[in-house]
Amino acid sequence: MRTATLLAALVLVLSGCSGWHEQAGVGECAKPVDLGNTNVEMAEVDCSSQEAMYRVSSRERRTMCPAGDYLTESSGRSRTNGKTRLCYVLNVQEGDCLKAVNQYFERVVCETGTRKVTKVVDGKSDRALCGADDAKTYPQPVRTICIAR
Repeated sequence: MRTATLLAALVLVLSGCSGWHEQAGVGECAKPVDLGNTNVEMAEVDCSSQEAMYRVSSRERRTMCPAGDYLTESSGRSRTNGKTRLCYVLNVQEGDCLKAVNQYFERVVCETGTRKVTKVVDGKSDRALCGADDAKTYPQPVRTICIAR
């Protein structure tokens, strides 16, 4: 009976029915699992997908993400490595329209009430580049994203 229970649990985990989602690695893209969830939980997606709203910039062990506007997902503890944090940057381009949902952004069709990415500056992390627009700054990779309010 115990073997059957363990086998059933393994099948659920491997089939995706357990609620577990594959985490993206550094440089890979991700999407929110549930926009309504107030805890950050992401799943890996292809970076060319419209759903690819975030890109993993770093994986931190026992430390916080670098200072900046990262969306942070914390994993559980493992015996050897402790808690791991994935640090996500927005994966957007100038002209993208966004809608804020909880702590996330989602890419939407441009219309009244949406927010537009007005500028993406690689190599500089400086809020002053955005003027009156909302600024998202990141030191790793060094980038500033300006979003109309």
